[in-house]
Amino acid sequence: MSGSTDRFGASAVRVREVRSRADRRAYLGLVREPYRDNPHWVHPDVRILKGLLRGRTLLAERSEWHALIAEEDGEAVGCLTAFVHASFEEKLGKKIGTIGFFEALPGHEQAVDALFREAERWLKSRGATRVWGPMNGHIMYGFGCLENRHAERPVVGTAYNLPDYPGHWWRNRYKHAPSFYSYAIDLTREETRTAIDEALANRRLERDPAIRLRQADLGSWRREVGIFIDLHNQAFVENWGDTPLSHEEIWELMALARFTTDRELFWIAEIDGRPVGLVLCMPDLNEAFTRVRAEPASLWAGLALLRFGRKVRRGGLFVIGVLKEARGRGLAETLAARAMKRMIARGMTEMEYCLVLEDNIPSQRVARRFGGEQTKTYLMFEKVLG
Repeated sequence: MSGSTDRFGASAVRVREVRSRADRRAYLGLVREPYRDNPHWVHPDVRILKGLLRGRTLLAERSEWHALIAEEDGEAVGCLTAFVHASFEEKLGKKIGTIGFFEALPGHEQAVDALFREAERWLKSRGATRVWGPMNGHIMYGFGCLENRHAERPVVGTAYNLPDYPGHWWRNRYKHAPSFYSYAIDLTREETRTAIDEALANRRLERDPAIRLRQADLGSWRREVGIFIDLHNQAFVENWGDTPLSHEEIWELMALARFTTDRELFWIAEIDGRPVGLVLCMPDLNEAFTRVRAEPASLWAGLALLRFGRKVRRGGLFVIGVLKEARGRGLAETLAARAMKRMIARGMTEMEYCLVLEDNIPSQRVARRFGGEQTKTYLMFEKVLG
């Protein structure tokens, strides 16, 4: 592992691999510590990270991974995990490294730089030719570095970080990769509600009896999750950074979502009984979780959800995808409109259309049709390993 020396000869910065229970506690402590006094931060779901650090998740099984902690004078001040996920080589024919689960206390640039150097050295030793980040091994496990609007609470499942985080990537000579945008949609606007009604009255769908739109069946949740990932893998095959995920991996991620999913916010389009499109929305549960600042899987978060979950006033649109063969019928707009109609019925007043790739013009068109205003930008970075 790497280290540096101050002018008195003592080791000031030390980077080491996460191995022990104490190391895991230190890593997880850094998920919280940078945000101790930040009123906008909401504790992320760390179940996958906890499992990863123990080597007990499918993310760990399908990746080579290297979890690191940086210390200054014996204090843990930064952490990250480097990955080589098998899906990149399967899709692209080459190994792509990613850096994710990154956190750092402010004012410790030297330690952060040491973390990046060690991660890049390890990735290169594993045959990776390029690094992307922030990405937690695979895009479905979390990605993106928030560039702006740090004084707003994040939507559940989206990235949140300190304002100085982009500087760490630029300082280490990473270049701009495609960014992702979020769009804010005011569900109380008359123009938005008119657009929703127009999308619902889609005559192109009415004229085709083979097309059926249905709500997700929460009683067959495993089947619906399988449909979700199959459609996602096919509809987003050309998107930057997206690679196929297996049924087992997505089940690990979405099994518990069964208990927080509103079936009228998860719609599937079928042609002759075959799934060809979907939309997945959720209430922004961070409105409840922010009241306790506890892990979403904790008892305290569960109690907050029971008490405040029905009072959530913001929704998130996280995935909307239609297979090429079914495009040109306005399916995406109609699926989104059905979910938004349900949000309005639940008393929600706003929706955030999350994480739209910067060159995904069709998705941006959908957002703008309903009055969406581009707000947040999530940066992605890349670097060629020489």
